[in-house]
Amino acid sequence: MVGTYAATSGLVRWAVNTDRWIIFFLVSKPLFDLTWRWEFFNIFNQRVNPQAIVGVLVTVLNLLVATLGYRKVLHSKRVLLFLGMATVSVIVTPSVGAVNELIRIFSGVSFFFTAGLALREKQKFDRFALGLLVVLCVPLVLSLLQVAGVLSFDYWDWIDGLEMGRASGTYQHPLEVVFFLVYAIPLALYRWENSGKGGVERVFLAIFFLLAFFGLAFTLHRAGWVAICIELGIWYALKKRLRRILLGALAIAVLAMVFSDQLSLIYDPSDIVPDQTSLETGHFLRGRGANWIVFLVSYANGGPLRWMIGQGGSVAEIGSMSIIAGSENEPHNDFIRILHAYGLVGLFLYLSLLVTFLREGLRSGKSRNPFFRSVGTIVVCSVVGVLFLSMTTEPMRYPTAVWYLFALGSALFWEKGRTSSWAMALSKRHASP
Repeated sequence: MVGTYAATSGLVRWAVNTDRWIIFFLVSKPLFDLTWRWEFFNIFNQRVNPQAIVGVLVTVLNLLVATLGYRKVLHSKRVLLFLGMATVSVIVTPSVGAVNELIRIFSGVSFFFTAGLALREKQKFDRFALGLLVVLCVPLVLSLLQVAGVLSFDYWDWIDGLEMGRASGTYQHPLEVVFFLVYAIPLALYRWENSGKGGVERVFLAIFFLLAFFGLAFTLHRAGWVAICIELGIWYALKKRLRRILLGALAIAVLAMVFSDQLSLIYDPSDIVPDQTSLETGHFLRGRGANWIVFLVSYANGGPLRWMIGQGGSVAEIGSMSIIAGSENEPHNDFIRILHAYGLVGLFLYLSLLVTFLREGLRSGKSRNPFFRSVGTIVVCSVVGVLFLSMTTEPMRYPTAVWYLFALGSALFWEKGRTSSWAMALSKRHASP
């Protein structure tokens, strides 16, 4: 008993008094995610692997730091309301799947209260950015080994009538690579602009960009291609580098012509939608339209209370409307999924957070602090990428997307608070006689 208390007390003191574990988990997450096959045991049909254990541990550590005296980050009340709304939804309509999704959300969103402690200083932020880019080279190289036939594919898809392997870096789904790159590309652009010409870091970043390009291309994830291109356009637009935008647009046009067949498949009818279905709009976006209809109908059938607080989880109650295998589990649209799971209130809170991230990121462009401006640009690019992917995928259902979204948001608002404090102190100094 004494030993358990001492160990627990030591863990609490360590978590509260250092921020090293924050950077460690943020940097090493791509490696932990590679262990998704390592199932230790099963609880209520939910696999317990290193990913799950790290997610729970991170949640506990974040909540310890958030509740033991640190200054609350700006807009933390709105984040708490979102977490509270999601929790209420799950309590009212509990299920194993709903609890699992709630834990995933908590593990990522809770970084909003702590990550700023580790990322508020440029030196530490740079260490995090470079560390993450170095670690991400591992799954990107594994993706190329899959394409080369050295490693087997973990994900197969039917494209244009042919079964094709899609590079995933040995993750379960290519989306994992896409989600990492949505945050990694802006971070790499930031480091490129802050590194010396001809230096070792520039050489590494050039290699990373090549790996990222080929890794992203071989995921065959068309929405991911577009999302990254949009991020690049926004980055250079905010930097007012019109020549780069024009060159990028030309490169995108060439790639669009080369991959025109693959891009056209985004709007082709899906072979997995039976012809006998009456839901013709379900053919839209390779069958995703049917998934949207299924979840919207399930949401509408929930009644007024469920319209406001949702049904707790992302499993649609559809009965005979299951026209596509798995359509009741994957809405393929994060806004519809959050609406279904957490209701109008939950969706409003989530969207208001994203709007706030965007607004403050854009406002940071007027700051005299170059680091604050850079963090703001990174956040704007990342949020726009997440918003675009949310139309056909479910970023908030994947811990990867949630972790970095709220960690970078925390860095932005923590730095905003510091910058505001400095500006206030400076103005008082000038106002004094």
